[in-house]
Amino acid sequence: MGEVVVKVPKDAGNSERWGEWAILRDPPEDTVVLDLSEVRFADPLFLLRLRGFIDLHCFNGHAVRVVRPRSIAVRNYLVRMDFGEDLPDRCDCDLGGVMTQNRGDVLIPIRRLTSRIDSDRPDDELATLLSAQFVGRLGFLADAFTRTAGEMCDNATTHGRSPVGVAYITAQRYQQQRCVLAIGDLGIGIPEHMRRAFPHLTDDGQAIREATKEGVTGTGDPHRGIGYQWVIDGMKETKVPGGELRIWSGRGACRVLVLAGRQVRREARAVEGRTVGTWVRLELAAR
Repeated sequence: MGEVVVKVPKDAGNSERWGEWAILRDPPEDTVVLDLSEVRFADPLFLLRLRGFIDLHCFNGHAVRVVRPRSIAVRNYLVRMDFGEDLPDRCDCDLGGVMTQNRGDVLIPIRRLTSRIDSDRPDDELATLLSAQFVGRLGFLADAFTRTAGEMCDNATTHGRSPVGVAYITAQRYQQQRCVLAIGDLGIGIPEHMRRAFPHLTDDGQAIREATKEGVTGTGDPHRGIGYQWVIDGMKETKVPGGELRIWSGRGACRVLVLAGRQVRREARAVEGRTVGTWVRLELAAR
């Protein structure tokens, strides 16, 4: 039985770096070794990408062996975020002894969502996260992000044609200064989905950018295509000091930046390699 080693660089815990270099692929070997030994930092979206990596390879019949981080701080973080929970049987992930399992500022550990009903469950927790962070001003934004989670989960389990059939969600607050919410799926991705209705959108980054606009959807359903815009409008109406929505899918990425109630940027770009599925990161800053 052969194996292929995917050695994750020490700085890949930044979701931007992971999104561009770690291409989910079907290796010819039977076992995939996911080597996290050098990782020194882990962003919530990075953890979701790791879970998606594991689930997809196990679904495709490979065994996955995870080499745990040498950093105790990173290992503690993985435990607090339930990274090792509910893994496929073909995955060997031993995080070893950790100093503490206190969740501290972690509000929502990693969740695997299998239906739109599942996506409603984090609603109260999201509201708690946002109200604790911004003294109750962002209830509308909590609803908007939950709506986005529902749409993305539906993408993964129905028309998204995800082979694994799940979406992932997690959230964290950092020292009362900012919070990060992340969600992802292993479906066909935004660009391919958008080109069903808009075949002229051949640039993946531009296709994602269009998908963030109100009423633009690849389903043809006039009641869809509002999730991302709800999030953007929520950041504007509640006048968060700083809000950033980032999306990666296919060979493109999009960034929407809102400062003090005003959208200052909605930009698209190409990325190296190809991102399987759709991965979203929303960051809210208190100052």
